[in-house]
Amino acid sequence: MASLALIALSWITFLIVINKYVYQIPNVLFYSLILLGISVRRLYYWQIHPFYVSKLRTLPQPTAKPHWLWGHFVHSVEDGRQMLDWSEENADADIIRILGVLNTERIVPVSPRAVLEILQTQSYTFVKPPFIQRSLNGVLGNGILFAEGEAHKHQRKVLMPAFAYSHIKSLAPIFLEESARLVKLLHEKVAANKTDASDTHEIEVARILSSLTLDIIYHAGLGIQFNALEAPENELAMAYDRVFNPKGNTGRVFFLLQSLIPGFRFIPIERNLNLWKARQTIGKFASDAIASKMAKYEDRAAEKPPRGEQDVDILSVMIDEGDGQWTLQGMIDQLLTFLIAGHETTASAVTLALYHLSLNQNVQDKLREELHTQFPEGYDSVKTYEDIESLKYLNNVVREVLRVQPPVVGTIRMAKEDTYVVDQFIPKGTLVNISIASLNKSRKLWGEDAHEFNPDRWNGRQAQNTMAFLTFLQGPRSCIGRRFAEVEFKSILLSLIGNFRFALKEGRTVEFRTSITYRPRGGLPLEVAEVAGW
Repeated sequence: MASLALIALSWITFLIVINKYVYQIPNVLFYSLILLGISVRRLYYWQIHPFYVSKLRTLPQPTAKPHWLWGHFVHSVEDGRQMLDWSEENADADIIRILGVLNTERIVPVSPRAVLEILQTQSYTFVKPPFIQRSLNGVLGNGILFAEGEAHKHQRKVLMPAFAYSHIKSLAPIFLEESARLVKLLHEKVAANKTDASDTHEIEVARILSSLTLDIIYHAGLGIQFNALEAPENELAMAYDRVFNPKGNTGRVFFLLQSLIPGFRFIPIERNLNLWKARQTIGKFASDAIASKMAKYEDRAAEKPPRGEQDVDILSVMIDEGDGQWTLQGMIDQLLTFLIAGHETTASAVTLALYHLSLNQNVQDKLREELHTQFPEGYDSVKTYEDIESLKYLNNVVREVLRVQPPVVGTIRMAKEDTYVVDQFIPKGTLVNISIASLNKSRKLWGEDAHEFNPDRWNGRQAQNTMAFLTFLQGPRSCIGRRFAEVEFKSILLSLIGNFRFALKEGRTVEFRTSITYRPRGGLPLEVAEVAGW
């Protein structure tokens, strides 16, 4: 079959050359032969190469049979659970092979050793594939998330001061201040809807948390008071909503079409038009804010005064510590990634935390007891980074939420050259599915209760390998904003659990979906009641 494809392509080349001189060749024949060559090649890589030729064909595979068109993706579920099942079927394997759309081969690392080689030892050999860049950089910006090789190393080095431990400590008061605004808003909502029969009020928390994290990211990121909590219908807030809350199942279908069809993002359909408009709105707002702050720093550059206490936002530190290395466009690219990806992942994480705490009231009570015991004077007495970090059970709960259900369930890499992973040859162009959700819940790594929500597992020794917790990935390409996200998450959660009790209405079921992040389909309505004494 390979020879047949080569012959067809040779004929096409021959016809292209002689068609310039021999006009008698019928157009129908000419284009028919071109179509034949393309079809033969596609047929070869669809039905022949994966099963009879590929050097990956001997790898362990799922017992579930692949669909003739969708491959193993026909078995996929939103939370990545099928990857966990497949890895447990092949418990002794380092790598398994799955088939994607049109039987495109992919490998899945299922052992810590294989994950270590891909994410750390060979982190710049395994790059983000072009279709991921096509699908996401129009939404997430062209910052560090999509940089590779030396460009990534340089960007990470220049960005590190803004995300350093010492700087994140100075942002904790901002996280607490913004979270206090949410507490005030929820008190007002509950009080306004109290009745003689009930002191609870059902509130859709996912959208409110998205507004809060948007306020936090603009305050801590750009030094701007955004106030999306009070005005969720403003133009910029609605732009973010169009990006992260597509109607129905269009988000997942849209991502698949963008992945498969080059140039699909330029077709003027409704989803593309919404994304273009949203990106334009977000980009203009961010670029105006960045240009304004850069001009401010240039005006006072000659005097070189120390950065004021109010200038602790990420942008100010980037400018101040960047030593002139940032251009306006470079700054915009980085901040767009941070503003868009950073706010949504934390909003999803806190939403998932409230969901799990609603299902596990004993955990919620234990966390609230820690908050009230350590800070008996109330929420206002929690003021610093050190105060937040002193709450050990809060730390356990946050880690367990991020382990059991990470906001981003997986990521994809591609081998940019021929290489080896745990002695297995991996051809150039091979796609790698890294299932964060399944490795985080591996029984082999976490024990038989790996599927259970149990914050106490974080007391003392946890999993046997650092690659068992991949929520922020590992290695040179791990999430640069990890400390920012964790402290923000803790600040929001302690403010909510200390002041309110959250419960899922009896009989209500919640469905989840994966778009860019894993979140409840249609939001998360929870019964909210005030807690006295804090």
